[in-house]
Amino acid sequence: MTASAEGRRPDTGWRTVFMEMLTGAREAAQRLPVTTLFLLAAALQANLVAADIHLFGEDSQGLPSDTNFDVGLGLVAGATASLAVTLRGEARKVSSAKTLPLALLAGIVACLVLALPDHFLTLEWAVMLGLVALVPIAPFIGRGDSSAFWIFAARSAFAVLLGVLALLLFAGGISAILASLTYLFGIPVPDDLYGHVWLSTGLFAAPLFGLGQLPDRFDETPGEALQGFMDRGMRALGDFVAAPLLILYAIILHLYAMKIAVTGEVPQGQIGWLVLTYGFCIFAALIIINPFFDRARAPTRAFLRLWPFFLPIPLVLLAYALMLRVGEFGITPERYLLGLFGLVTALLLALQLLARVRGDIRAIAALPAAALILGGFGPQGALGVSIASQASRFLEIVNNSPVEGERHKEALGALSFLAARDALARVLPEGLPASALESDSHPYRTVAKAWGLDPDRLGPNRRALPLNDRSRPTAFTAAGFDTVIQPVRLAVDMKEPVTVRLPEGKEIVFALEADALVVIADGQSTLFPVAASRIEALAQLDVDAPAQLRLEADGRALQLIPTYLYIDPGPPLRLENLEATVLLRTEDWR
Repeated sequence: MTASAEGRRPDTGWRTVFMEMLTGAREAAQRLPVTTLFLLAAALQANLVAADIHLFGEDSQGLPSDTNFDVGLGLVAGATASLAVTLRGEARKVSSAKTLPLALLAGIVACLVLALPDHFLTLEWAVMLGLVALVPIAPFIGRGDSSAFWIFAARSAFAVLLGVLALLLFAGGISAILASLTYLFGIPVPDDLYGHVWLSTGLFAAPLFGLGQLPDRFDETPGEALQGFMDRGMRALGDFVAAPLLILYAIILHLYAMKIAVTGEVPQGQIGWLVLTYGFCIFAALIIINPFFDRARAPTRAFLRLWPFFLPIPLVLLAYALMLRVGEFGITPERYLLGLFGLVTALLLALQLLARVRGDIRAIAALPAAALILGGFGPQGALGVSIASQASRFLEIVNNSPVEGERHKEALGALSFLAARDALARVLPEGLPASALESDSHPYRTVAKAWGLDPDRLGPNRRALPLNDRSRPTAFTAAGFDTVIQPVRLAVDMKEPVTVRLPEGKEIVFALEADALVVIADGQSTLFPVAASRIEALAQLDVDAPAQLRLEADGRALQLIPTYLYIDPGPPLRLENLEATVLLRTEDWR
């Protein structure tokens, strides 16, 4: 049955829907102009990179430099920081004339910290996660209560969900339309256009839509309708899932602590992550079921009364494990963040002694966010402290000879950490100026040799073997071979082997075993053994030296020109991954 024009509601037409969409986008841009500006800049930068326009330089292979991607991430961080400041200004009813400059300043600072990670010693994911966590709590720092924060956070999460759905529907819909034009009408559509659609939608249109759904009130509390709708589910979550499991987990951790106290056993290496997971689950449960505390039943009431007593012993376990690992191997970003979690948790436990903030979930949300941001950059952050620790540890080892065995491996491990963070200048020996590393293609090896270390020695820190540097020309002999296959990337236990069609049309299949390269033709397999001694010989080669590996089996021969090997040093030494150019004779496979 067709609805009559007289019976149709006046606000359900296409024009009304379109105007509401435009109005919502305009209102979001007017409410959050600084955030919108950063999002627009992020989308523009991403589209420029996708179009091979690299404003911030290229690497030696003509690909966009890391700075291009860092700037894009920095602009997203700027949008997030400016959003937190703007929402805080709205909650405190501060005028736009005062809020907007502060939001712009916060956005610029966050952008610089993420866009220049080497300069600010930034751990990007930690700062970004902290900024995201700061957005819902920012309006309630120093004002409001737990109930208002909870409902604002819930509505904000719903806005994020709508933004994700908008991304999938809008970008997915446009992609489907473009694909239909190609498959149904033969109209060619550039592949790059799909990328531009997803980047523009994901970094601008969808976030702007989600921002338009953010609540503009900061004093709402869960109403009777919401409590009635969610009460049963939250009670079930607390009574049947969260409370029993967290109480049981606490018992297990306390029993493990008793075992250590009785036997003197050293904590297992993963105890820190277990304690982290346990603490995160406790705090997440406290936040999620907060509005329903007053109607909690026996299991949840027991959890609410006892949770502060569940954590001290696991925190002692964490501190003991960290003390052992740091004393043996120094500080790393992971250990730093585990220690930071322990400090934040201890502070939250101490706050439970104060009646005014006891049970306040705003503190549970705000302290970890602030800790991640402050611990994510600068000399006081995870990278800054870790670099200083590893540099000190390296110098302590190399300045106390002899450096052999495990001490040699530890020195190379610390040096590898510093090399990955461009911090080798901190451990240069006398006579080796920092300027010498700027033009050095392998500064790690140069510094290691300057200290009398062997950078090619196999061990736990020497699992990856880069060979045949592709950034510079290298010559190889190809006598006896007439076919080149590149690149061949293999891994042990790959779900699907690599199939290649030879120039004459025949297909052969490559697979990798721990001690052999397998080539399959016409259903018959030929195993080319790769002895551990030959891999060790490759590991001893200078990175600049040509590396070739000739393999023979069943009257057939091939030659590998490897660019990357990943091994399990064992014993026994075994191949795990391989990337190489393969030379073979066509007549061997006819």
